[in-house]
Amino acid sequence: MSNEDLTPTAPDDPSADSPALVRDLHASFSDHLKRALDFSVDDSETSLAWVDHYLHTLRGETRRPILEIVAAEAGAYFGEVIRKEIGARWVSDGSDPRRLRLLLEPQFLHFSPIDQAYEVLLGEEIVESDPRLPDGAPLDPDFHPNDSLPSEPAPRAPESAPLPDRQWLAEALKNRPQVTSQEYFSLTGRFETLRLLLELLAQKCASEGREPRKYELADYVSVLAGTEAN
Repeated sequence: MSNEDLTPTAPDDPSADSPALVRDLHASFSDHLKRALDFSVDDSETSLAWVDHYLHTLRGETRRPILEIVAAEAGAYFGEVIRKEIGARWVSDGSDPRRLRLLLEPQFLHFSPIDQAYEVLLGEEIVESDPRLPDGAPLDPDFHPNDSLPSEPAPRAPESAPLPDRQWLAEALKNRPQVTSQEYFSLTGRFETLRLLLELLAQKCASEGREPRKYELADYVSVLAGTEAN
């Protein structure tokens, strides 16, 4: 992820909270679900069950152009649910759906909703030689926490030296039950995983004596620019 990826495009509507690309993909996907399932989505967490059902009906699709369109639309919808339910902001180059990225506000965590939707649509572990994969950069369906140490000074010293968020999360998740394949390859499961990661990061923040805060674009630029420099 480069600094270029963190340059937001100016939406054509100054009052809009999402780029025009996201709004167009979201509207198209809502229309497709209405025609395919006779269901009007409402950007709620519960609506993701209908989205998962629709994506499941397309598991046999092998035409890459179709997969790219569906993943872009479903990913934009998924990202909008997260933005409205949890709090996040989009960054985009304005034209390529796969360069859309969502930056979470409650904790430092970013990811590609489109690539996550693509993996859910395929419904199986990714093999690099799979002809269904999109052109361009490798698929990136992971959640990305902070790899560096907190920059804010803690008001009280923790019992032990703080770990970077990624390392701390790996330890915290080590003994938790593994999710089923059905849960993993679903946007509902990804949403639940995201909530869990945010809850764990909030616990880490509290244990280090740091106050809750809202993460802005400048925070991501600062941290990721420093990571690239290293």
